[in-house]
Amino acid sequence: MFETQRRFFNATLDLHLIDVDYGEATMRLPFREAVMNGAGNIHGGAIMSLCDSVFWVALATIFGRQQPTSTASLTCNFLRPARPRHDLIGHAKVLKAGKRIVYGTVDVLGEEGKLIAHASANFMNEPLEEFRRRPAEDAAEHVRL
Repeated sequence: MFETQRRFFNATLDLHLIDVDYGEATMRLPFREAVMNGAGNIHGGAIMSLCDSVFWVALATIFGRQQPTSTASLTCNFLRPARPRHDLIGHAKVLKAGKRIVYGTVDVLGEEGKLIAHASANFMNEPLEEFRRRPAEDAAEHVRL
C-alpha cells in the first residue's frame, strides 16, 4: 500500500527520475501551472516535495526500497524565484548514512542551471524488525483532517 501511495504522490507532481548512483539521485519536476504560486513562480511546497522525494531515492540506493524511513527534518533555503516555464532539477546526495539517521543535501536547479534552492535533510530509518504496517483503515484515520 505505501509503495502505491508513494507512486501516486510522485505522479501528482509529475516527478521523473533522471539518474541514480550509490547515495545520489536526480529527479525532474516539470513546469506546470498546477505547481505555481500566487506570484506566478513555482510553489515552495512543490520544491520541498521534490527535495523530500529525491532524497528518499538517494537513501534507497544505500538501504533499499523496503527500508522504512521518515523525514526527520528538511530545511530548504530558497535562493531565487523558480520562474515559470522552466523545469526544476533536484540532485540529492547522502553525506552520512548512519544506521538510524541519514543526512544529506539537495540542490535544486532551474533555468540555465541556476541554483534555485538548497536543502539539508535528515531521514530516520526504523529498524526493520520494529516496523509494523497498519491496516488501511488505521492509516486513513491517521491522515484525516
